[in-house]
Amino acid sequence: MQKKSCKIEHFQKLLSLSTELNNLMKNEFGRIIIPTDGSKIAKKAGKKALVLAKTSGLEVVAIHVVNTPGLPGLYGYQDAISYDEMHKFLQKNGQFYLDEIEKMGKKMGVKVSKKLVEGHPAEEIIKEAKKNDLIVIGSKGSTALERIFLGSVTENVAHHASCPVMIVR
Repeated sequence: MQKKSCKIEHFQKLLSLSTELNNLMKNEFGRIIIPTDGSKIAKKAGKKALVLAKTSGLEVVAIHVVNTPGLPGLYGYQDAISYDEMHKFLQKNGQFYLDEIEKMGKKMGVKVSKKLVEGHPAEEIIKEAKKNDLIVIGSKGSTALERIFLGSVTENVAHHASCPVMIVR
């Protein structure tokens, strides 16, 4: 009988700690922002963010930024593909990346709001985040240069966001 009593006490203590942690997270953060570019590390960051959201009950916003400032000069061959075609392609990919995060959230029982925006990625992510939010972002982006170094978007967000930033490796 004493073993059963210890197990119940242990379970009650864990439940109490879990509730306390949830309350601390809710008091500390308003939302969790998940920037995604479709890379492996972005998905890993998304999963970690969703686990945090699941345990805390925080609202989640997944954001993908179509990098329009760089579009015209990036693809030197004007004849090969038009600006409009490239723009539509990037929007479609962005929506796909957001849908992936949403599906991961559904599997975990977490509702994910999705935002597809245009502009400079770091600026738009910073603009989306409020002071009491938490940004959970992958350490490296999807470009070859960003895979070598800490991603330039990640670095800009970490240095300029007005809220806490969790960088996932």
